[in-house]
Amino acid sequence: MIPPSTIRLILETAKIEEVVQGFLPLHRNNANLIALCPFHHEKTPSFSVSPSRNIFKCFGCGKGGNTAKFLMEHEGYSFPEALRWLAKKYHIETQEEKATPVQQAAQQEEESLLVVNGFAQEFFQSNLPGRGLDYFKSRGFSEETIQKFGLGFAPGSWDSLTKAAAQAGFKTGYLKKLGLTTQSGKDFFRNRAIFPIHNLGGKVIAFAGRILQPEANVPKYLNSPESDLYQKSKTLYGIHLARKAIRLQDECILVEGYTDLISLHQSGIENVAASAGTALTVEQLLLIRRFSKNITLLYDGDPAGIKAASRGLDLALEQGMNVKIVPLPHPDDPDSFLIKVGIIAFTEFINKQAQHFIAYKANLLLADTGNDPIKKAAAVHGIIDSIARVPDPIKRSFFVKECATLVGLGEEVLMHEVELGKKATPTVTKEIVVTERRHLETRGFERHLVYLLLEHGAEMLDSKENFTVAEHILGNIEDILEHFEDPICQRICRESTNLVLAKKPVTAQYFTSHEDLVVSSFTADLVHENDIGPDPHWEQANYSPANNQTKKGYLDDIEKTISRLKLNAVSLLCEQNLQRIKDAPPGDELAMARLLKAHEKLNGMRKELAKSLGFVKF
Repeated sequence: MIPPSTIRLILETAKIEEVVQGFLPLHRNNANLIALCPFHHEKTPSFSVSPSRNIFKCFGCGKGGNTAKFLMEHEGYSFPEALRWLAKKYHIETQEEKATPVQQAAQQEEESLLVVNGFAQEFFQSNLPGRGLDYFKSRGFSEETIQKFGLGFAPGSWDSLTKAAAQAGFKTGYLKKLGLTTQSGKDFFRNRAIFPIHNLGGKVIAFAGRILQPEANVPKYLNSPESDLYQKSKTLYGIHLARKAIRLQDECILVEGYTDLISLHQSGIENVAASAGTALTVEQLLLIRRFSKNITLLYDGDPAGIKAASRGLDLALEQGMNVKIVPLPHPDDPDSFLIKVGIIAFTEFINKQAQHFIAYKANLLLADTGNDPIKKAAAVHGIIDSIARVPDPIKRSFFVKECATLVGLGEEVLMHEVELGKKATPTVTKEIVVTERRHLETRGFERHLVYLLLEHGAEMLDSKENFTVAEHILGNIEDILEHFEDPICQRICRESTNLVLAKKPVTAQYFTSHEDLVVSSFTADLVHENDIGPDPHWEQANYSPANNQTKKGYLDDIEKTISRLKLNAVSLLCEQNLQRIKDAPPGDELAMARLLKAHEKLNGMRKELAKSLGFVKF
């Protein structure tokens, strides 16, 4: 475990331009450096590196952060792995805190299990020539593809792997933990084609074995039992090879089977992963979402495939992902359909047949309704159920509009049903929209204030009094900080207060080099957002930031932003107090008098703040 002080030293020492230059050709553009973004396909450079801020930002796909974040995005490193890479490059001794005996034992066991799996893969590969190789060749897999995916074969004898591992000095207990050896000492995989399953870093964590010829009462596929290395619900087959292509193309094609994925990959479609061995799970979707929010479900056209696609799209919608479905003609699966029509026709089919989830569900559910109004209503409810799962209210509105056009019903009726599906009522719908809009607006002001704090906090407001801009901002928001909507903004303000108390400067550099990646990434995005332009919610709120080129300009900006945040906080308190007045039990005149007095005071504060901001009506 790397101590926080060492993390900060690494991130402050590592130069973003030097790190990125090792992976991308950078070109000077005024104070910054630019390149074609490695995270999405583009023809015009939108990837910017800022040496002065020590961060990167792509204005096309939105990815940004410090040196560690770049390595995590580009190389797939974990945060500790990225820090160790940077420490090695800049000759920094990490001085990692010594793990406890329990932690050491767990780490050693994990490493031992990975080594055993590596041995097993080599064993299966060494036994490939013969029946196993013939099988993979019959599926159309090339030698290069077989090597790339590490495909192998498990001999038919009872304990050939177990004996080979023992002779190589591996403990049988490890083989049993991994499910390679049964409790009775037999090989788990026998007479099967072997597909190694890798984690995101490319390490073998499990295996899948397929029978070569159908046999009665014998499962077609066997997967390794779950272990400390392998949990089916958190694993996607082929993701270690697909992650860069998914990022570049900003889309993941999801299939069900091992051979489906390998066939597509071999044909040049590399942004593909497989949910092999399990129904699609939330954990798998979150893994995909690390690289893209766009997912295309390419499942079999049989009833089981349709059911899996319908379930998968609802899960993906709940995670805020953009979903398309490509229904393949029955009885084909992606592998067989690709072989039948060839890669050009296959690609054209996907591009033309990919349906948005509303169109897919409408075609699926309305197909057999005829003129039966009961069946039609049930079909519409099926579509509405999916729309109600979408967390973004703006997206939901557009989906409702599209659905209304498709099924010939009024938007109001469908929106009513969507909100009911989200456990709301038609009366509450307007209140929800207003509340969400205010939350967005408030967060916009909070983010802008934090930007001003980080950009100007270390500057002197009054040199005689030795009083900084940070002290001024933090002192003026002390009474409203607990009402901040954005927890990261609130956290940065609280940590800035600690810096001020410790007589340390409040700077963007401090937070872009923060040991918490959430904070550092947020700060990197924040300082780059200001290069693009003001938040659109400011204009909606009848307020635009002043010109920050002069000291007077940014000080006026600070005052207006603080006043706007205070106005929002007081308005919220007014609404809460008004609700208490409405809910107060009759007869308690003393309580009612207190509430009315509080409301009068809050309303007065609100009017004064509105007046100071130049709002004529409020």
